[in-house]
Amino acid sequence: MSSPLHLFRHAVPFTGYPYRGEGMACNLCGGAEALTVAETDRRLKRLRSVACTGCGLIRTDPMPTAAELEAYYASAYRAAYQFALGRRPPRHHLNRSRREAAFRAELLAPALRPGARVLDFGSGSGEFLAAARARGCAVTGVEPGRSYATYARAEHGARVLDRLDALPADEVFDVVTVHHVLEHLRDPVDTLARLADRLAPEGVLYAAVPNMAATGKPPHERFHFAHVHGFVRDTLDRAARRAGLTPDPGYWREDTTAVYRRSAAPVQAEPGPAGPGLARELAAALAPVRPGAYLASGAWLGPMVRRNAKAIRDTFASR
Repeated sequence: MSSPLHLFRHAVPFTGYPYRGEGMACNLCGGAEALTVAETDRRLKRLRSVACTGCGLIRTDPMPTAAELEAYYASAYRAAYQFALGRRPPRHHLNRSRREAAFRAELLAPALRPGARVLDFGSGSGEFLAAARARGCAVTGVEPGRSYATYARAEHGARVLDRLDALPADEVFDVVTVHHVLEHLRDPVDTLARLADRLAPEGVLYAAVPNMAATGKPPHERFHFAHVHGFVRDTLDRAARRAGLTPDPGYWREDTTAVYRRSAAPVQAEPGPAGPGLARELAAALAPVRPGAYLASGAWLGPMVRRNAKAIRDTFASR
């Protein structure tokens, strides 16, 4: 259950988040040097984000500890970002999740053949599991959030485990998906490699993360506490390459939404350094803004209205 005080401390603008964190090397290249790309997040709270000068992967600095992240997801995340105040996922989340699941299933249709084995890592309330099973697939989810996993089991009759290593060591899948999950993890690149290890020889892996190079919104709008890593197309592909994966040209792609398969050619275990160029580009594109000036400008009104309008629309949308 969410603590009102904890939620309050996560909501008050111009203040820091209630955590101490720790220094952490880059999960992609192991580098420690970085450039600051943001000092605040979309709630106008203090949150420092940096881009690794070795490869460009963005991370929160200091990084929340494993215990701090676990406490945050247990006490504040669902309520703060999805307005989930009870045990059941809110209607706007379910409607949005159904739309995304339908899109993902259509994109992966060539691989979602009857009998295909499907793993959805970060399966949430189970809408993609239901969409894949409707196509005749055998589905498995991994979801550490207890209330959403319970809902997926009860509503969709899905097999949902609470962690990846709960799977039998030799169980592999024809399709593995990880949709807007990697950015939440302290070890996203390592996790992607572990998921790649679960692929059958001809299997495909779908990965999607928010695109930190996206345009059309103020730079700081791309940051919030739940996302402790940030990707662009280059860093997502480099993470996939480290896992022995290559983009599959047979599937539609949009920047940081991609389908990969095992590379036919030998792949370096560790991709070479990208140099500081990408980090400098990101630092320039995501230049920190002064929260007071942004607030006084009124530019925050449009994004706020759009977010609330989207939540209202998804709440009352028909299934």
